[in-house]
Amino acid sequence: MPEPERIDRRRAALIAYDVCRRALAPADPARRAAMRPVLDAWVQMIAAARAAGVPVIYTTPVSRADGADVVMLPTDLSAETGVPPLTNAVEGTAEAGFPDEISPLPEDYVFLKRRPSAFYGTGVAELLHMLRRDTIIIGGGATNRGVETSVREGHGQSQTTSTPSARQLGAQGMRDARLIV
Repeated sequence: MPEPERIDRRRAALIAYDVCRRALAPADPARRAAMRPVLDAWVQMIAAARAAGVPVIYTTPVSRADGADVVMLPTDLSAETGVPPLTNAVEGTAEAGFPDEISPLPEDYVFLKRRPSAFYGTGVAELLHMLRRDTIIIGGGATNRGVETSVREGHGQSQTTSTPSARQLGAQGMRDARLIV
C-alpha cells in the first residue's frame, strides 16, 4: 500500500462542502440512516482538522423560497421548461444549517452558495488567500458534482486540492475517514 499523502497543516484548509442538515441529516428516517456513516466520517474529519489547527470552511447550498435566485446551468433538465429546480435548502431554514455533531465553531468559516462551487461568488478564494492557505482538502455531503467543480476551480486559482480517497470516504470506508497531517 502506498504511503499516505502528507499535508502541510500550515498551508492547508478543509472545505466541508454542502455538509448541511438537508444532505447529512434529512427528515426522512430511511435517508437519514443511510447518511449516518457520512455524517460520522465528517465528525472525525472536522475534529482532526481542528486538532491540527487546519481552518474549517463550511459551505451550504441555499436559495430563496420562491426559487427566484436559482441559477440554472445548461446541464439542468429544467432548463428546457424554464422552471428552476429548488434543490438547495431555503436560506434561513433548519435544513440550510448544519447537524449538531459538526456545527461550526466560532473559529470556523461559513459561506452560503447558490451554485455548485465552493468558490463561485462565495468569498472562499479570497479567504484562502488571506489565510495564506494554498492546499485544500475538500469533501462533500451529498454529491460529487460540486466537489469536482470546486477542485477544478481551485486548480485554476493555483490551489493544491486533495479529496479524501475512496478508501477513506467510500460507503464502507466512511468510518475510517481521517485527515493525515
